[in-house]
Amino acid sequence: MWAWGLGRLAPLVLAGWLGLDLGLRMLPVEQLGVSPFTASQRYAGRYAPFRANARLQVSEQSAGQNALTGNLTPTELRPPLRFSTDELGYRRNPEIPRGAAPQVLMLGGDSFIYGANLSDSETLPAALTRASGLAVYNGGRSHTQRMTLKDLDWLLDQLPGRPTTAVMVHLEQHNPTPEDLSRSSPITENLSYVHSLVTNWWLASPLSNATRRLFREFADDRILPNTYRDAIAEYTLPDGRPMLFRGSETMPSAPGVLSRRTPKKLRDTAEYLLAWRDKLAARGLTTYVLLMPTRHTLYGPWLEEGESRSRVLQAGENLSLLAEELRANGVPTIDGLTVFRETAEQDLRTGDLPFYREDNHWTAEGVERMAAVLADTLASAVPAATTISRLAGDSSSAR
Repeated sequence: MWAWGLGRLAPLVLAGWLGLDLGLRMLPVEQLGVSPFTASQRYAGRYAPFRANARLQVSEQSAGQNALTGNLTPTELRPPLRFSTDELGYRRNPEIPRGAAPQVLMLGGDSFIYGANLSDSETLPAALTRASGLAVYNGGRSHTQRMTLKDLDWLLDQLPGRPTTAVMVHLEQHNPTPEDLSRSSPITENLSYVHSLVTNWWLASPLSNATRRLFREFADDRILPNTYRDAIAEYTLPDGRPMLFRGSETMPSAPGVLSRRTPKKLRDTAEYLLAWRDKLAARGLTTYVLLMPTRHTLYGPWLEEGESRSRVLQAGENLSLLAEELRANGVPTIDGLTVFRETAEQDLRTGDLPFYREDNHWTAEGVERMAAVLADTLASAVPAATTISRLAGDSSSAR
C-alpha cells in the first residue's frame, strides 16, 4: 500500500517540478539568478550573439567563475556589473554616440572581447575608444556562436557606416584551421542557430540553477565530499593569496599537450588568421591581430617548476612564433604575452594583477593596459580629424 502511494506520488512530483520549471522559464530569468550573459543569449537574432536592446544589471559583487566551479570559498569578488546591447544585438560601447559610424571593428576573442564580468564601459572596445579617440564597435561573440562570414556581412550591412580597420583577437587556446572559414553551409548554419536558441533557452533555468546551488551548499567536505574541487588547480602567490585555474587552463604545462601543438598546428592557425585578413580586405578593412595568452602561459614561469615550467615557456615561444609568422605576412600583430610579461613578476609580487585570481578573465585594469598599447598601434590607422570627438556633437547621450 505504501509503495503504491509512493508510486502514484512520484509522477505528480515530477509533473509539478516540470510545470514549475517551465513556468519560471517564461519569466525574465535575469531577475531569477541566471547570469546576464546566459539571459542575454536567449532569443538572440539569427546573426547576433545577444538579444537586441538588452539592459541587465548585477547589483552585488560576485565570486569568480573558477571559485564557483571548484565550490571553494571565494577570496576575490568581482564588482557589480552593467550589461547592455545595442539594436543589432551586440555589446554596446557607451563611449561612442548613438548612430555614429564605427571606424574600428573588433572581432574574435570570445568573452574577452564582448566583456564577460565587465561592465559596458570596461570592455576593450570601450577602453580603446577612450584611449585612442576612435569609434570602436564591439563585434565580440560567445565561443558557442563564433562569427561566420555571413554574420560579418550582415553586421557590416547593418552598421551606420563601414569601418576601415578591424582588430582580430585570437586566444592562445584556440587551434583553428583555414577550412573553418568555409566549412559551414547555409543548412548547417541555420541548424546551428536553432540549436543555440534551444540550448540557451534550456540553460537559462532558474530552478536548475537554484538546485545546483543548493547541492553545492551540501558538498562542503563536511556533509558531502566536494568533488568539484578536482576540476580546479590552486597555486599560492608570493603574498599568500590563491590563484585558481580550471584544469583546461593548465594544459600548457601538461605532459603531451605541447607535442600536439605541432608546427603544422601553428601554420594552420596563421593561415586561418591570414584568411580572415584576406576576407576583411575584400570588404575594405585593414586587419590588425591581437594575440591573447592564457593566464597560465603568462604566469606559469613563476608558478611552475622543472619540466612543467619548461613546457609553459615553450607555449609562450609558440605564441611568439605565431606573431612572427603573421608579421612576416604583412599583418600588424600585437603579442599580448609580451605586453603582460613585462610586469608579470612585479604584478605577482604586489598582487596588482591585470587578470582575476579566481576567474579566467581579465580585470578592467588589464583591459586598460591593453587598450593603451592598441591605441599606440592604431594611432596612424585613422586620421586624427575623424576621431570620436568630431564624429558627432556631445557623446554624453550614448552613456
